[in-house]
Amino acid sequence: MKSKALAVLTLLSLIIGRALPAQDSQFSSISLQGFSGILNTPTGHVQEKGTFDALYSNQKDTFPSLSQFSWQDNYLFSVGMFSFAEIGGRLTNTANSSLNEGFRVRHLSTTAKLSTAPLTARFRFSPALAVGIQDMGGGTHFLRTSYVAASADPLGWLRMSAGYGHGPDRMKGAFGGMELRALDWVTLLGEYDTSTTNVGGRFTSPTLPHFPARLTATFSTPIQHSRDLVISAGVVIPLGSSKATRDAAEARAWKKPQAQKTAQGAFTASKEQPQAPESTAPPPVVQSRPAIATVPSPAAATPSVAVKPAPELCCQNHAEETAQLEALRDRLIKAGFVNVRVGLQGKTLVVEYENIRYNHTELDAVGVVAGIASQAAGTGPEQLRLVVRRKGLALLQIEASLLPLREWLEGNALSNAPAFTVTQHLADTHGVNFVGGNENPGRLKPSVMVYPSLTTLVGTEYGVFDYQLSIRPELQVPLWRGATGVARWDLPVAWSHNLDNGQVYAAYHTPAQMDRLMLFQALPLAPGLVANLGGGDVLDSTFGTLNELSWMPGSGMHRFQTIQSWGRDPYSNTTRKVLLGSYHLFLARQDLAFEATGGRFWGQDTGYLVDMKRFFGDVSVSLYYDSSVTHADSKRWQHAGIQFEIPLTPRRDMAARPIQIRGTEDWVYGQETVINNSGALNNVITPGTANVPEATQSLSRYFYDRDRLNEEYILSHTERIKEGWWRFRDGM
Repeated sequence: MKSKALAVLTLLSLIIGRALPAQDSQFSSISLQGFSGILNTPTGHVQEKGTFDALYSNQKDTFPSLSQFSWQDNYLFSVGMFSFAEIGGRLTNTANSSLNEGFRVRHLSTTAKLSTAPLTARFRFSPALAVGIQDMGGGTHFLRTSYVAASADPLGWLRMSAGYGHGPDRMKGAFGGMELRALDWVTLLGEYDTSTTNVGGRFTSPTLPHFPARLTATFSTPIQHSRDLVISAGVVIPLGSSKATRDAAEARAWKKPQAQKTAQGAFTASKEQPQAPESTAPPPVVQSRPAIATVPSPAAATPSVAVKPAPELCCQNHAEETAQLEALRDRLIKAGFVNVRVGLQGKTLVVEYENIRYNHTELDAVGVVAGIASQAAGTGPEQLRLVVRRKGLALLQIEASLLPLREWLEGNALSNAPAFTVTQHLADTHGVNFVGGNENPGRLKPSVMVYPSLTTLVGTEYGVFDYQLSIRPELQVPLWRGATGVARWDLPVAWSHNLDNGQVYAAYHTPAQMDRLMLFQALPLAPGLVANLGGGDVLDSTFGTLNELSWMPGSGMHRFQTIQSWGRDPYSNTTRKVLLGSYHLFLARQDLAFEATGGRFWGQDTGYLVDMKRFFGDVSVSLYYDSSVTHADSKRWQHAGIQFEIPLTPRRDMAARPIQIRGTEDWVYGQETVINNSGALNNVITPGTANVPEATQSLSRYFYDRDRLNEEYILSHTERIKEGWWRFRDGM
């Protein structure tokens, strides 16, 4: 085996020295171990940024400290967090049925990898280098290893990789392998993983018709000795709700093979060898302009229903001006906005609105309002001022010149994005001639939010996957300016056997109940400073208060917040006192946020929680770490986990006529593992630690659009404004 590994490394060292630029990430797929790689060995690349890759395989691993198993199921996932980093997890469920009562192992593990591919891709003779670790954290280990790996692409359809693993559980020594992309959908695989030589093939489908995902299947087997055929099946999902994001991922994964992208294309190109035309004239010079990635060009757009513009505001007389403003206001109300006011202040068209319908991001609503207003404005007004409201409270102001805004939204290829001015310091409305009449108030227009709640226990000694699935109907009634009444129910519909009465996890099974009945009042105290006061049944049978104070100064890069709660459960005679402080740093251009929270949590444990969140469109992925000391026994618990936040509702919800039924814009699911604890068994489940109570319509999530309703985010994501208008303009 050592001689084979030496031969592989010698060959690769010669090839790497003459390597072409690094191959793009369309070849990087999740391996049977959870990191991006070939079969059981890593490559120098990472998974494509903004994709989620999930895989099932029946491969039986060799556990040095345990006997050989009869069967094994592996459930793996990986997320491309950055162009240079990925993180993933794995659940291994295996047993030896020949032993008495069957000896079983269920094991959770984590992988992480960093790559130089974004830096080295620009250099002609530089391979991509990566370092990674497997089975880190937790109290038990069966698959531990750390490694370095390098990959080079001597041909566009061939990738060769080599590296060295440090074990101690697997991949100890030199390894190497190759991937040959024979067709767009077929990749042939071969490797030496320090113990066996494996061969196989990976098959990848085109994007599914009605869901932005690709299916994968991998078949492999070792060639030294006979073992069962390893079969795996998976799915690759691009994160984010933007159609442009999905289209870009589709184009990267399925672009036509331009000679050397596949082996078939390379051989076909070599046979054809077309002759260049005999001409001494220089090739034509084509002036390139920045492409708009998030919207199609008008010429290529799908034919749609013609948009009938409202009468232009030509300011001939007061009566005609009022009629035209009323027409604009009616169009905005028809589009689903509430608390609409429209007026003129000199040459500035002022539009105030509240969005309750476009719930993935406020930028969709900004695009719709700006598009309607720019169509209706005509040649009279020169500026457009949008005032964004929440529960009747004015929070943000956006201004732009109307002429460049109109041309940009219409898709003029020569026009760039207009200069937007975004501020929390609202202009004085004195002197604005608002049109009178019905302003379509949002109060007493209830909405019912229906979404699932999922509690899971994964990879325990009693089950692979124990769960409780509930449906949560949540009634929200706007009462007056800044006030909302909330009633929420938790209705279990399905759960696993281990959660039945008398079973080991019966305590995790909750009955059908109303788990929240509260009144919230939001109060703007200064630009960027808002308080949200709540009282009632906070959670289950705990009655008390839940208050938050948030300050987002300047452009929105920084946010400071305090959360205070007091509650008493009369049935268990327990009292909860919560006091937390947090700092949030948002790097909007990188879609990256960091937050640190400390104090006394809902479970009365004290400690801190740090979180890194990455946005991919409207989906976010968070990595977190918490450390806290429980109140009852003074033991310290440390956890690390991953959390997904997904909008489970259409980008445009139904209008409130007379009641609005919709999903949630921010459904959360997470999974964590114990890193360390004091005085307890390894990997003991500790529910309720580092739990931050959240108001139903919290300041950061609802009022500030998951911390994205600020100058930094809007100015760095203006293309989403244009995409929102192009997506929803038909029939406006």
